[in-house]
Amino acid sequence: MLVRTISLSFMTCLAIVALSVSTALSQKLSREKQLDELADAERAFAAFTVKEGFRDGFIKFFADDGIGFGPHPERTREKLMKSPPAAGPRKVIFNWAPMFGDISAAGDLGYTTGPVLFTDMTENPRPHWHGMYFSVWQKQADGGWKVVVDMGVDTPQAVAPINTQFRSATVIKRHPSKHNVPNIGASDLSQLDVQFSDKITEKGMAIAYANTLDRTEFRLHRKGHMPVIDENDLVRFLMSGDKFEYIGGKISSSNDLAFTYGKYARANQANEIESGYYVHVWRRDSEDKWRLVVDVQNPLPKSQK
Repeated sequence: MLVRTISLSFMTCLAIVALSVSTALSQKLSREKQLDELADAERAFAAFTVKEGFRDGFIKFFADDGIGFGPHPERTREKLMKSPPAAGPRKVIFNWAPMFGDISAAGDLGYTTGPVLFTDMTENPRPHWHGMYFSVWQKQADGGWKVVVDMGVDTPQAVAPINTQFRSATVIKRHPSKHNVPNIGASDLSQLDVQFSDKITEKGMAIAYANTLDRTEFRLHRKGHMPVIDENDLVRFLMSGDKFEYIGGKISSSNDLAFTYGKYARANQANEIESGYYVHVWRRDSEDKWRLVVDVQNPLPKSQK
C-alpha cells in the first residue's frame, strides 16, 4: 500500500510538472502567434498603402481615435476622410516593414517599428530617402488590429532593408513584488510622464533616463538620427532638460504595457526653445516597476511652434 501511495504521489507530481510546462509553452506560443499577427497587420498596412496610396491606407488601418502628427496631434482617420482622394499620379510612394515589436500579456496592445523607404515618383526624381516608423496598435472588438498612435522620424540612411526580419522584445518574467504596487488606469497615465519630467528637473537628464529606461532593451528615435539602442550612444542626447506635457495615452488590460504622448520643450545649444511632440511606451519590468522602452520625438517646424 505504501509503495502504491508513493507511486501515485510521484505520478501526480509528474502530471503537475507536465501541466506547468505545457501551460508555459502554450503561453509562449500564444505570444509568438499574437506578435506574428501584429507584424502581419503592419505588413498588410504597408502593402495596401503602397498599392492604394497614403489616404486610403491610413483610413483603412487607423482606429477611429487613432492619433497621428501633422505636425500637431490629430485624429488621422477623421481628418483623411474629410479630404478628397488625391488626383493624378502619386508623387511619393513610401514602403515600410516591421523589424521589432512587443505586445501586452493580454494581447490587446502592442507596437512595432522598422525602416521606411521613400521613393520619389516625379519626372525628375531625387534619390530614395529613409526613415523609421513607430506605431502602437490596439486590438478592436472584432479581433482585428488598428493603429492608435503613429510617429515617424527621418534617418540619414537606411536602418535596415525593407525585407528585414522581425524580432520581438524579450519576454519579461514577472514575479510578485515585495511592495504592493497598485495597478494604474488610463486616468493615471499622465503621472508616468510627470514623474519622468520631474526627475529630469531634479536630477538631470542622464540620471533621470538611467533611472527610468529599461536599460536592457530600449529604443530612442530622433529626427535626423539613426535609432539609439545602446547606452553609449544615448549620452549625446542627454545634454539638456526636457519638459513633458502629457496629452493622452492608453494602457493594456493586463496593466503591463502602455503608451503616452504629448508635447515636449527643451533649450537647445543656442539657448533657443525647441518644442515638438513625443510618444513614450512604458512596460512593467520583473519587479513591477514601469520602465520606458520606447522614446520617440519629432520637433515642430519653426513656423508651427
